Amino acid sequence: MIMVDSCCGLHCTSCQWKESHGCGGCIETKGHPFHGECTIAICCQNKGFNHCGECDMIPCNKLYAYFYLDPEHGDKPQGARIQVCRSWAADSGNQKWGNVLLTSAGFEDMDGNQKINAIKTFQNMLGKPFDKARVLFIPTAANDDGSKKMAKLCRLELINMGILPENIIVYDIDGSMGIDEAMEHDVIYFTGGDTSYLLDRVKKIGFDTIIKKMVYSGKVYIGVSAGSLIATPNIGEPYDEKTSGLCLINAYLSVHSLKADARSDASSTYLPDR
Repeated sequence: MIMVDSCCGLHCTSCQWKESHGCGGCIETKGHPFHGECTIAICCQNKGFNHCGECDMIPCNKLYAYFYLDPEHGDKPQGARIQVCRSWAADSGNQKWGNVLLTSAGFEDMDGNQKINAIKTFQNMLGKPFDKARVLFIPTAANDDGSKKMAKLCRLELINMGILPENIIVYDIDGSMGIDEAMEHDVIYFTGGDTSYLLDRVKKIGFDTIIKKMVYSGKVYIGVSAGSLIATPNIGEPYDEKTSGLCLINAYLSVHSLKADARSDASSTYLPDR
């Protein structure tokens, strides 16, 4: 049995302020711990959630600012409380947050050989035959000739796996698709290309909200190169809000590097290309 002792993922039982300040915690005090009103707890309780892991926008802008952008008072490592909240949600059987598959170069190598382990992982996440799957295919990052060519190969890889061409819906993020239409798909697939351009389009259109809601509901997120990088906490400096990512995983990663050294500025888990 899990013990949820806060709204934001803080373990109140081990907090230094519990005894020294007589803090009852945000749950027992209904959002008013020792320091006064907690806006995160109030938000959570107003929505009827036990904790932030039950929200389909985790991490929202408020949580991101608290847990990722403050090097002095924020989480160490970054986003630790996000992980706790997602674990609480998974342990309660509500959400698993596990259908995120990030790759450096898709499902085939340069010789056209399929990457069997990656395909099996995709199949397990999907939970249905490939020929029954609907894929929302997003080549927005592909804004030059080279990346456009690779995007076409990415689509062909899906077809080679057994996904029907008519079930691959190409969408270049332009604001024309709402959440209901997006939810008709089983998979959301982002190709490679210009990472900064892709993230900027996602944010300006407000498509980040749709992405998070899809992942929360159990849809499969597949990223290739740039599509993988935007799923991390930040595509630039760890504490730079301008380059903040989607935080679908609480880790930094590298792509297209056989011998990648860990980023010296990474303040959370680092996953080298392999």
